[in-house]
Amino acid sequence: MSQNGRNKTADAIISIVFLIWFVGSIGLLIYFAKTGKTALALAVFGQYFLVFGIMGLVSSISKGGFKLRNLPILLFPLVGIGAIAGGIIIQYGSDEFKKKCLDNLPMVFIILFIVIGIFLIIGGLYNALYLKLTCTEYVNGECIEVKTQYNSNHSETYCPVYSFSYNGQNYKVCNDIYTNSHCPAVGQRYELYINPNDPTKLYEPLRAKGTGVYMIILGALIVCFMAFVLFMMNKG
Repeated sequence: MSQNGRNKTADAIISIVFLIWFVGSIGLLIYFAKTGKTALALAVFGQYFLVFGIMGLVSSISKGGFKLRNLPILLFPLVGIGAIAGGIIIQYGSDEFKKKCLDNLPMVFIILFIVIGIFLIIGGLYNALYLKLTCTEYVNGECIEVKTQYNSNHSETYCPVYSFSYNGQNYKVCNDIYTNSHCPAVGQRYELYINPNDPTKLYEPLRAKGTGVYMIILGALIVCFMAFVLFMMNKG
């Protein structure tokens, strides 16, 4: 079996494990919620997000370090920690403390979603503007490999690896941005722009369109909607 085939098999197995884990967690969440065991329901909800977020962080760091565009991943462990903390409060907190927490819960969720929206906007600006502004040196890069991953819909996404020369040095660069459009072909040469101060930073005009803009629009919609909800709550 080829390396690419082994990678696809491993990705498929991981996807199935996460799907089973997710379905099991949802089942336990519904069961505990129906039986009035709110603390356990929150714990089940929190553990999935916490572990999923930690694995996402480890994966992103192992692929070249945590980057600005990976900021939204931080929300998963934060939500998980918050849910587990809520379960502990409900189980062991005093009645007065529980009441305060429940009264402030809507505000906590509003702030959380506003933070999510801001993170998406920051990630979108990084993809759409920051790399374009800082990567100004043109190079003629050759695609030497195409990495693949599966997204939440179990469809393949692609990330090319480029080889190019700059100032007498050879570089092999991958920006770890996986999309399912504009997949370069191995052996072809493409227009690339790099950061002259750090040639490992890469901007691809062919693949940069859309991703950052989508994140900015989605983040802005979330922030505006939560701001409207907050306005209506204060108005009432």
